[in-house]
Amino acid sequence: MPADSINSLSDSALIDVAVQVIAAMTPDPTVYFSTAAVVTALTATKNEFSTDVAAHVAAQAAAKAATATKQSSRDALEAAIRSIRNIAKAGGTKEAAMADLGIPSGGSAVPTNATVPAGAVNTSERLRHTLSWTDAAALDNKKKPRGTMGCEIWLKLGGTPPVDEHECIFLTLDAYTPYLAEYAGADAGKMAHYMLRWRMRDGSVSAWGETISATITG
Repeated sequence: MPADSINSLSDSALIDVAVQVIAAMTPDPTVYFSTAAVVTALTATKNEFSTDVAAHVAAQAAAKAATATKQSSRDALEAAIRSIRNIAKAGGTKEAAMADLGIPSGGSAVPTNATVPAGAVNTSERLRHTLSWTDAAALDNKKKPRGTMGCEIWLKLGGTPPVDEHECIFLTLDAYTPYLAEYAGADAGKMAHYMLRWRMRDGSVSAWGETISATITG
């Protein structure tokens, strides 16, 4: 394996290489013009990295759970505010009083030239998905539709494609294509399902584009 390819290894692959180096050198380090002290130091470095990788994977899992929890409470808050707005409007609250609430007006029409996002996933890199998107009505045009803030990207990791966004976690609001999604070694071989929709500058959203799914390369 060329020396300059070491930095392209995934974390788990790098640990595997370290284990193999240690196993090969331990019986007789002098074969490699080295010493037992070097093998001991390498073992300690490998163990420290293994611990840090495990902590990183745990932190990613915790972050995903926190994102899902946050999104759930956001949905509840949005629903509560919409309810107040709709009840007030239905009851005939005057426009000046409605303006005092500071709530974006509901039912804003999506710009006529904005349909839904169409996405594509490049899986050529290990543990990475490069997700590109464009307007389904203008596939050759990389610009966002008029009035669009960006593309919301939601993820369901593993299993079958999601029925709706409630099975997903919110990844990002991406203003400029493409978006890079990075995964832990434990996710290798899993299927990632992405749901995309436009978010407009007035806070409204488009319908969902077609769900796109891709395997995470290990």
